[in-house]
Amino acid sequence: MTDTPTPPPSRRRIVTSFLGGDRTPMWFTLIVLLAGAAGTYFLAPQVNAQFEAQKLRTDFVVRNYNDLRVKMEDFQGLYSVVVQKLVTGEPVQDEVLRLQELVARVGAQNLALLPMFTAEAGPKATAEVNAAMNGMINVIFANAGKVIETDEQLAAYQAEVMAATNALVVPLLELYVRIGEVGRLNPTEKNTELTPGS
Repeated sequence: MTDTPTPPPSRRRIVTSFLGGDRTPMWFTLIVLLAGAAGTYFLAPQVNAQFEAQKLRTDFVVRNYNDLRVKMEDFQGLYSVVVQKLVTGEPVQDEVLRLQELVARVGAQNLALLPMFTAEAGPKATAEVNAAMNGMINVIFANAGKVIETDEQLAAYQAEVMAATNALVVPLLELYVRIGEVGRLNPTEKNTELTPGS
């Protein structure tokens, strides 16, 4: 028998057998590796940027909501004290100055919020909150120095205070909702029925 040398396998055959082996085909592994590399260099930075932008929005919302909540608690608590002191005839100059300072601070914060809003409802709510807070202070100025002696005078004064206080509720809730929208938190709308059993 003569030994005839077998021709060396062609390059094409070597590549074909390597890529199409009986295990996970090498061509599939290479495609997955290339897709993973492409995702790492092209897709991951975009996803990371979106997450970072959402984190900034959420931080903005949490910080501004909390700051506004604290200022409004201070304002409403101090306003209640001033309202009661006016009934008893006590001096309220220091408290009124503090109320005016809180109105100015809330106004400045609301001004800083304006660039973040994407719809006109946000800026409108900030303006309405400022106007309502000023309206509450105007009730104090209108009744400063008045003597409240009769039940009728007390009822009229309380009605003014209640109307001014109620004028703040809707725009303040609207502002909270619009701040929540900036962070894409899907807040409950201000006109949602929140009674039990409905």
